[in-house]
Amino acid sequence: MNVKGFLTRVLLVIIAFPVLGFFVFFSPLHHLGFCILTTLAALIGALEMANLFKAGKIPTSMILAPILSATLPAGTYLEVMGILPVEWMGIWLPAAFGAILVFAVLLRSEKELPNVLSFAASSFFTFLYPGFFLTWIVRVTTLPDPSLCLLLFFCLVFGNDMSAYLAGSLWGRRTRLNLTVSPNKSVVGFIAGFLGSFVMVALFYLLAPGFSPRGILFGGMLSVCASVTVIVGDLLESGLKRSAGVKDSGVIIPGRGGLLDSVDSMLFTAPLFYYFLTLAGG
Repeated sequence: MNVKGFLTRVLLVIIAFPVLGFFVFFSPLHHLGFCILTTLAALIGALEMANLFKAGKIPTSMILAPILSATLPAGTYLEVMGILPVEWMGIWLPAAFGAILVFAVLLRSEKELPNVLSFAASSFFTFLYPGFFLTWIVRVTTLPDPSLCLLLFFCLVFGNDMSAYLAGSLWGRRTRLNLTVSPNKSVVGFIAGFLGSFVMVALFYLLAPGFSPRGILFGGMLSVCASVTVIVGDLLESGLKRSAGVKDSGVIIPGRGGLLDSVDSMLFTAPLFYYFLTLAGG
């Protein structure tokens, strides 16, 4: 077991949770501080994504696409506050795509024309990943008891991640799946992640029974589905890094790597979590 790596993860959680808790529970103006953090995460994550393309020798927009990515959670917050209409994204997405396409095609020199297709495609991807998925974390603030919803979301993700990493490191060697994108992932780690998410939901039922009135079946379904999206998000980002030939997406978090290394598990879980609670009555 990589003791140093595990202790680093524990330390980061110990530091991150109080910070997140402050912005989740004490941020005025409908979680303005939290939404600013989410917007910054979109900007930094998109910059890291652009650098992954650069490491893979694929040309991409290093400035325009990351800035446009950050507008997605920012615009969602303005929608939540009633400043922008709910149709804003249907207008903004094609406008942003158009801006990227103009920048990718019409503003290229003759020498750069052979790279136009790869530049445009990579810039579109940088624009959407991770900014588009982070908008659903902002939308969680519209649910009843938004602070508790956000806390449950982060507990589900971190509970899965920590449980899977610990169990996989200790007992997963014989059950490794040897996946191309992440050879060290194991059956034991996946099972532990599922259990970790379920334990987090169970704790919420015990500590905040008024918040979770839908029954244990709902909690079990939520933990199982969230576990799947946590795993998928982690594997996808691992595949992107291996394709670029790098170990970490960045260096912004000491001992952990880049921001994408820490939020990858949240990206596909956020829309699932939002719609799960919305369809269940919020």
